[in-house]
Amino acid sequence: MYELEDSYWWFVGRRRLAQALLERPGLSALDALILDVGCGTGGNLEFLAHWGRGVGVDLSPLPLDFARRRNLSRLAQASGLALPYADGVFDLVTAFDVLYHRWITDDARALSECFRVLRPGGWLLVTDSALPALWSHHDEIYCARQRYTLGDIRSKLCQAGFTLHKLSYTNALLLPVAVIVRQGYTRRVLARWFPSAGGTDLVPLPGWLNRVLVGVLSLEALWLRRGMFPAGSSLIGLAQKPTRQR
Repeated sequence: MYELEDSYWWFVGRRRLAQALLERPGLSALDALILDVGCGTGGNLEFLAHWGRGVGVDLSPLPLDFARRRNLSRLAQASGLALPYADGVFDLVTAFDVLYHRWITDDARALSECFRVLRPGGWLLVTDSALPALWSHHDEIYCARQRYTLGDIRSKLCQAGFTLHKLSYTNALLLPVAVIVRQGYTRRVLARWFPSAGGTDLVPLPGWLNRVLVGVLSLEALWLRRGMFPAGSSLIGLAQKPTRQR
């Protein structure tokens, strides 16, 4: 991930989808304090610097070591189930494909923690794996616990106290490809072509193909600014902590 995160279509496209939601009134200030939960190797923290000062937290020490190679210093080793920060500190909290992880044994609690550390009026951006029918060996390798539907995430965000502003499936245009690639026979063929894959979808691609896939997700990002997708292999949501508590 550290080697591919800056250029690989999946990560680049996900950041463009996130940008489509983050470019809105109230999120443009460059002095915002941002928490990236499950920050991994730090690529998203560099991206989030456009909106303010980023703080990263991850449970595993290994990705934090890689994040420090990016000269990122505001990092902490902690669980998303018990964030080591006071109430109402952050203007924006992000969780890029975090809730699905096996280490998040209680996703409702993780969302409650995100809610707690946000200031009133603060924002939460969440992305995650979608459609349980797409479950495959890839999910098992990446320590997934589940894949979500929009209804799952909508319910959990509302239960945590958030006001939902946008929720949509993504990777919609590539959904037919995802269905084919996740099939057992297709995966065995791809494993012969790309032996470094180790059973995952995260493999280096020819430059032209990587650019095409980035372009596809860039088109989705343009549409996401004004609409939503009815199906896709991933999802994205933007929610706000109310300025007045119920």
